[in-house]
Amino acid sequence: MDYTIYLVEDEENLNSILTSYLQNEGWNVTSFLKGKDAQEEIHNAPHLWILDIMLPDIDGYQLIKEIKTNDELTPVIFISARDADLDKIIGLELGSDDYLAKPFLPRELIIRTRKLLGRV
Repeated sequence: MDYTIYLVEDEENLNSILTSYLQNEGWNVTSFLKGKDAQEEIHNAPHLWILDIMLPDIDGYQLIKEIKTNDELTPVIFISARDADLDKIIGLELGSDDYLAKPFLPRELIIRTRKLLGRV
């Protein structure tokens, strides 16, 4: 199956690396450097969102609220430099399916993504 993934990561280098890894798995990836740009595409409902929490214009917490309002079953993985337990709990309470603290190996994101996509 062709899966569509939306990646929201404001750091250009990391965005590019993660996009490459995800595309190498054969997935269709649309990447965003700004939360507002991603916000405009929520209605398109990809199979999976990968969200950074700290974005310059809108945070990942606001985005996940809107994503879940659009379709509460859409899986979301948070990636963030914020690795405090409270941040993880907030992310999970808002409906994320997974949370990866930066830095992480891109391969770990691929494995977690594959597992989530296997459930949709």
